[in-house]
Amino acid sequence: MNKKWLKVTTYCSLVALLSGCLSNLDEEVSESSSSADQVAVQSTENQLSSDFYRAVITDGRYEMGIVASSNTNLSSAGNVLAFEEGLMRISKGIFPTEQYFLREGQIINEETMTSWLARESENNPEGLNPSLARNERETQNQTTDENDETENSETTQDNSQVIVDSSSTPIYLTQVMEKNLMVETEDGYALAGIVIGLAMNSVYEYTDSEGVHYEQEISLGEMRERARSYANIIVGRLRNTEALRSIPIVVGLFRQSGANDIVGGTYVMHGISREGNYISDWTEQNEYRVALPMVNRSDYNEQYNYFNNFMSQVNNFFPHLNGITGDALYIDNALASLNIKIVTQFYQQTEITALAQHVTDVANSQLPEGVPIEISIVSAHGAEALISKTANDTQFKAHIYEQ
Repeated sequence: MNKKWLKVTTYCSLVALLSGCLSNLDEEVSESSSSADQVAVQSTENQLSSDFYRAVITDGRYEMGIVASSNTNLSSAGNVLAFEEGLMRISKGIFPTEQYFLREGQIINEETMTSWLARESENNPEGLNPSLARNERETQNQTTDENDETENSETTQDNSQVIVDSSSTPIYLTQVMEKNLMVETEDGYALAGIVIGLAMNSVYEYTDSEGVHYEQEISLGEMRERARSYANIIVGRLRNTEALRSIPIVVGLFRQSGANDIVGGTYVMHGISREGNYISDWTEQNEYRVALPMVNRSDYNEQYNYFNNFMSQVNNFFPHLNGITGDALYIDNALASLNIKIVTQFYQQTEITALAQHVTDVANSQLPEGVPIEISIVSAHGAEALISKTANDTQFKAHIYEQ
């Protein structure tokens, strides 16, 4: 694709719009309008498949998101993957990959993000999480003082006690993710949509100065009510910027799983604001994840037989494997994707090759068709092989990594 050149006034105004703090965005637009000459904006020429957006490239480089540590507040690696994967699935359903290009979020900066994720207070009126009650603030201050004293005296305490607490004021919103959707115009690329994911806690956890760990479950209903409120507040704040008043804004509500859960969370709903300060069009999402094999017999269902058959045939061939686990995503009660991890104590090239060949044979005969599936074979040395297929493939493809 040929490079597109943007004139200084157009591009610099857009850069200032998408990088400034929302509260003083208009001032930064005017201050930045004379800071550069010309900047080349293009997209990647290759699109791996219709499952992926082509990326917008600015001045020969991929623009990283302004909030670099976008997933540091999520409770597990499974949640990190599910949060972004699910948001992109929502995005592709609204902004087709054949028509739109992707850029990492450039609108909400780090200072704004930190403010929004914190508790509301006199010093932080923009905080979205609820403020602490007075007695909680006093306890928190006391805990901080005690922690300082503990560090100064170089003494530590170990208390593995866990208490279920229903009286504290939880942190509901734990992370915000932003993606920008662009369209190609005669003058280059223009912002055409904003996609935002809100990661909400299902369990609020904290530890006091004595090392006691507290957990408070947050019901699905309470989480949904809070999340929809946060979504409307964020949309309203974005709309305060004139250039964003007619840009479609999509917000997905993600319920993250607990820190000890094997699999990540899922999106419960998403909404669209085509204009105005509120989301008027909400869509429910029927998604759930299953960790395979099932641990509790009471949870067993015949629909998971495919995994048990696969696991049994692989284990019979290599009885000394260290484990086979699966992460299955179901949407509208149908399997939507499957990730399988096989841990082996073997690492010689011939052993890995034999295992990969057998796993490929078993996968072709036992695993469902029409579903994207990835099977990773790993050892203590790292990744050994990858066996995968897309939803449209009829056969699995295997790749063995050279050590």
